[in-house]
Amino acid sequence: MTWAAEEFAGAQLGDARLNHRLIQLTERFADKPTASIPGACPDWSETQGA
Repeated sequence: MTWAAEEFAGAQLGDARLNHRLIQLTERFADKPTASIPGACPDWSETQGA
């Protein structure tokens, strides 16, 4: 389990996919804290999801 998954383990966004996206985006932004959303996300679908 990653640090982001532990941090947001109690998040209840109403859909498991949204919970997963929250954790994934948190990890991406932590890796590149000064990047824009398109700069932090590896592809267009993830950018749209953000």
